[in-house]
Parts: sequence; structure tokens; C-alpha cells
Amino acid sequence: MSITMSQKLAREGLGNPELFQGGVYITKNGQAELFVQTAEERQLELQEREKERQSNALLKLVMIAKEDIANEQVMSPEDVKRKLRGSRT
Repeated sequence: MSITMSQKLAREGLGNPELFQGGVYITKNGQAELFVQTAEERQLELQEREKERQSNALLKLVMIAKEDIANEQVMSPEDVKRKLRGSRT
């Protein structure tokens, strides 16, 4: 749940991180200018975003693999090993 407060109240409350829990919209002349949240909340948000990015990347790889299988563009494990060994030299 986000709340709204003036710049003056926000400045006065900077030493109290609990005041900004859940995110706070800082207003200037009644218009939202900034959104402030605690560092802990921001870190959790970034971690969640990274997990989502990794999940999307994995899903894309699975879709590419399914497409390759459907198009019969597959390699046996032995072919993969040969190709990897060949790329090392």
C-alpha cells in the first residue's frame, strides 16, 4: 500500500525508514514528483525482476528447442561431443 506525502514531510522523515515502508509518493504542489521506497524493498524488487528475466530466458530456450525438434534439427549426444571437441582445437 503506497501513501502520499509532501516534500517537507518526506525531508523530516528521512531518518525513519519505516515511514517509507510500502513506498511513498512525494508530492510537490499536489502533484506526485517522486516515489520513495526502502532499500530492502528495492532489493527484493530487483531480485524478483532478475528471477522473472531468467525464467523468460529459460522459456525462450525451451521454445527454441521445441522448434528445433519439430523441424528435425537435432543432434545426437555423440555429435554434440564431436562438435565440442572440434571447437577446442
